[in-house]
Amino acid sequence: MKGEHHPAPHRDKLSGWTASILLYTGPLAWLLQICVGEMMTSWPCFPDTDRRAAPIAGYEWTWTGAMVVLVLCAAAACATGVLAWRKFREVREEREGGHEELLEIGHGRTRFIALWAAYLGLGFAVATLVTLTAFALVPPCLG
Repeated sequence: MKGEHHPAPHRDKLSGWTASILLYTGPLAWLLQICVGEMMTSWPCFPDTDRRAAPIAGYEWTWTGAMVVLVLCAAAACATGVLAWRKFREVREEREGGHEELLEIGHGRTRFIALWAAYLGLGFAVATLVTLTAFALVPPCLG
């Protein structure tokens, strides 16, 4: 059969677009929460050279907004991690043999991508939750 010796026989179960979304959502969600969280929590308290005791009037909402962004980013990373884990379970029997053996011959690509997408999604979800904890424990301004 033509596709029988292909190094990724389950490639039809994980398209390139799906693999890209699963691989990049966790890291991009983490990057977004770092950038947006820092912007929304620092500027209202530190717009000039001196740190303020309270946020600038009208910008009190930014701390809550940053927390919402962090929770959404953690949820997005976690969701893609779980979806990638489900995809990994679907394709994990792609080729017989251990990881070392398959690495040598370049087989099991779909399984490799799905596994790393799960690691990245869930790992960045944990990293985002750690950042969320830090933002929640530190007061927004001087006090």
